[in-house]
Amino acid sequence: MKTLNYHFFAEIFRQSDGIVSPASIRPPFTASPIDFIDGGYALEMHGGRYSSEQELEANYPDGDYIFLFSAPSIGSVSQTVVMKNQRISGSGLPAAPQILLSQAGRSVAPDSINPALDLVVTWSEFSEGRLDPLGIMDDLLFVIMANCEGERIAHSGRPFENTPYLTFADESFVIGAEIMHPENAYQISVEHAILNTSFEHDVPAFATFATTTFLDLMTTGSATDESVCPNILEHFDTGQTVLQ
Repeated sequence: MKTLNYHFFAEIFRQSDGIVSPASIRPPFTASPIDFIDGGYALEMHGGRYSSEQELEANYPDGDYIFLFSAPSIGSVSQTVVMKNQRISGSGLPAAPQILLSQAGRSVAPDSINPALDLVVTWSEFSEGRLDPLGIMDDLLFVIMANCEGERIAHSGRPFENTPYLTFADESFVIGAEIMHPENAYQISVEHAILNTSFEHDVPAFATFATTTFLDLMTTGSATDESVCPNILEHFDTGQTVLQ
């Protein structure tokens, strides 16, 4: 594995019929709020990408990050999320997860995926993961799969959406064979996320220190139709950016 980049981002997740507008975030280093943009499943704000954790922290230091937003159910509110590295190791980030793959009970190489079998994704132990002492949300884990065009076709789930999701205590995630095709390139990610949680205005919030590992896959066989796509044409996550 190699390090790609370090990044700061903020998100506001909406219910399926939720309305949040306007929305911005005020970091501790400026009095001027930064507007969110609509990313589809969430409102998003993305900072720069950096070559080291020290450079990231110099640009986005620990402190109070104030979310300013309006929703019909609660009106206009100001909600503070505290970013604070509470680990004594010096780094607030968990170790990069190692991705392991298996089919029919046997290990399989990333470039030899049988599209007729379910793919079981496992990972190295999330040793930094913990239960939330406040009982809001335990440390989280995410698995995402995308096709060669960067379209997300499998997701392990997000909290507060009334669907299953993964925490540090989970050990595997199954990607069904029905979404894979022969002679196709795919891409997956596994994210380990350490959370600092809070709750205001009946809205849960958490500051996250997360590390994500990306892996390219290739299915075996020969495509007999236009589904053939043996190369990654577009990344599904800007975290895959390689800094030169």
